[in-house]
Amino acid sequence: MATIPVGIQLYTVRQSLKQDFKGVVKELAAMGYKGVEFAGIYGDMEPAELAAFLKETGLACCGQHVGGADIATAGSKPYAYAKALGCPYLTTSGAGQVEKDWPGAMELYRKCGATAKADDCVFTYHNHAQEFIKFDGVYALDLLFRKTDPAEVQGELDTYWIRKGGPDPVAYIAQYAGRVPQIHLKDMNPLTCAFTEVGNGLMDLKAIFKVGAKVGAKWVIVEQDTCPGPELDSARISITNLKKAKLA
Repeated sequence: MATIPVGIQLYTVRQSLKQDFKGVVKELAAMGYKGVEFAGIYGDMEPAELAAFLKETGLACCGQHVGGADIATAGSKPYAYAKALGCPYLTTSGAGQVEKDWPGAMELYRKCGATAKADDCVFTYHNHAQEFIKFDGVYALDLLFRKTDPAEVQGELDTYWIRKGGPDPVAYIAQYAGRVPQIHLKDMNPLTCAFTEVGNGLMDLKAIFKVGAKVGAKWVIVEQDTCPGPELDSARISITNLKKAKLA
């Protein structure tokens, strides 16, 4: 039996959402997902309306991925959605920032964390492969965690991008007990290293859920950046594989 609920990052089905936002979200609920993480698309609904719609579907909100500047700005729109949806997690990532100005980026993330905490929210940083560039022998992502307050800066660690960056995802996540409320479960084709449906690649799913439980993860969130066919087909394959493994 799964100990951590499984959600899906709506970026996975972003094109489908443009055609029928409510229909797609309802279909994800019917597939068996327990929550959805937003990625800047809210179906043209204001916070209260979106909260009512999610309640209708039975889905929880498991986070929002938004711009760092928005999280660092008290009273910005993501905070209104967080309150209405009953989910504290506000997430951003730093595409291109490691190579450009990682010290400056870390200052922004400190501000994100402090602003979120002051509003009873939780800032989580989502990694890609770039954060496994080393500075004086230390991964950029480790530097972020070392130089910030765990009460203010948490992690949404992505299994695919950890592996792409070099480390073993399970071993890496295990280092950060109490600091990883969300895990992005993203699988990798063992031959091409391309994105693939969860359970069709090389990720050790049971080990990821086990380490997730050990570090205190509240959500495991399926994400597939690109899909080979219809997005909803990929979403269905991923949750079906997790159910077969008794992880969802």
